[in-house]
Amino acid sequence: MKRRGRVTALVMASAMILSVLGGCGSPAKTDTTAAPEAGNTTAAAAGDTTAAAEGGQKTEPGKTVTLRMWGGVPAEAGPQQVCDNFNELYKDKGIQVEYERFVNDDTGNLKLETNLLSGTGVDIYMTYTPDVLAKRAGGNMALDLSELMARDGFDLTTYFGTMAESFYVDGKPYSVPTKLDQYGIVINKDMFDEAGIPVPTDWTYDEFREIAKKLTHGEGQDKVYGMFWNSQQDLTYLFSYLVAQTNGGDPMYLSETETSFQDPVVIKSVELLNNMMNVDKTSPTHTDSMTQKLSQEGMFLTGKCAMTVGPWMVRSIKDTATYPHDFTTAFAPYPVVEKGQRNFTQGGYGDHLCINPKSENIDAAWEFVKWYATEGMLPVTSGGRIPASNTFDPEEVARVFLEGAEDHIDMETSMKVLITPADNYAVPSITNHIAEVKKVAVEELEKIFIGQETVEDGMAKAKERADALLK
Repeated sequence: MKRRGRVTALVMASAMILSVLGGCGSPAKTDTTAAPEAGNTTAAAAGDTTAAAEGGQKTEPGKTVTLRMWGGVPAEAGPQQVCDNFNELYKDKGIQVEYERFVNDDTGNLKLETNLLSGTGVDIYMTYTPDVLAKRAGGNMALDLSELMARDGFDLTTYFGTMAESFYVDGKPYSVPTKLDQYGIVINKDMFDEAGIPVPTDWTYDEFREIAKKLTHGEGQDKVYGMFWNSQQDLTYLFSYLVAQTNGGDPMYLSETETSFQDPVVIKSVELLNNMMNVDKTSPTHTDSMTQKLSQEGMFLTGKCAMTVGPWMVRSIKDTATYPHDFTTAFAPYPVVEKGQRNFTQGGYGDHLCINPKSENIDAAWEFVKWYATEGMLPVTSGGRIPASNTFDPEEVARVFLEGAEDHIDMETSMKVLITPADNYAVPSITNHIAEVKKVAVEELEKIFIGQETVEDGMAKAKERADALLK
């Protein structure tokens, strides 16, 4: 009971903290014309036959439009409940939505993009990183929302603050951001406690590396690693979550025409992963992660590692039926190279909700996008997805996030690292050839981590190749 009492206190305290979350200080909603309540939809959604946005069709009175939404989160982890809620609210307005999950990896994104380009199967979908958003905007796979926003008076800065403009592509909005991204190192607090190590609140690469050594033990199938980098999912995590803390929201760039691949912070970050994988043996190698198809859930929630790279698996941490474990999970900020180099907070906006330009139901899709971003997100909040819009009640957001986690998530560190908003986010501003630059980085990093190149040679080649793309 004492623990639950403390949780209740944390929820109440966090309500004040979260009151500035949406839009990072942007004003609360005062004009309901921008994002109509479920009972006050636009004429197009209600069945009016006025002209729809370019690319869409008119909604016929009495006809039900079924939207197809694609996202990377399993349906049972919130998206299905989101769809059920929307369908109940809009059943008399002629709009329904069906959800299809795609795995957010290269294969899953290729499947999504194939459907987008063919014009079939997708009306609305999630994009999870700025580089992919830029690619889809430039490839006619994401609708420019400018006209729809102007038509309905839906100003992104009203709901999300000026940071929303950082996720425009070539000065135009191709998505509505829906989630506040704040990440950090995920920690098995029981392992830290047993080793007499307090959960860090600020640490350097050297301190991080030494702690990983202390927490690594055993051999073969019984080995417990200090850290799991999850490199098989995305090798460029080291830029997003390590380099960005010091260098800001464009960690792969020095400017529009030059990459940062030989920047000292970048080199130190690559060295950190390489040393932990191949020298210290405190993390599975990239080869093992790839060939064994390792995952965060499979490593962290089974006690095979003491730390891992990101908390997007909060929904799995809470799901003790599927992932049985009895330890407490805590969170720490990402380390920096040296004390005093923490210039930015890793974070910004994520879960960018886009509309397929080839959709035959653009007006209806736009109604769903507005509703989801400003009203409909709470079912996915329990899985760790904090709404970005300031239209959500802060106390309710905190309650839903913490619900069911009293016995296995450390509430104090989750509030500090994942929920409490910052005022110095590392937000992106450069998208010049970002997909190609990222591809070059991945190719050279793989050679480094499997021992084909040294860190210095590999990153020199990465810079030469990528800079040539930017000239």
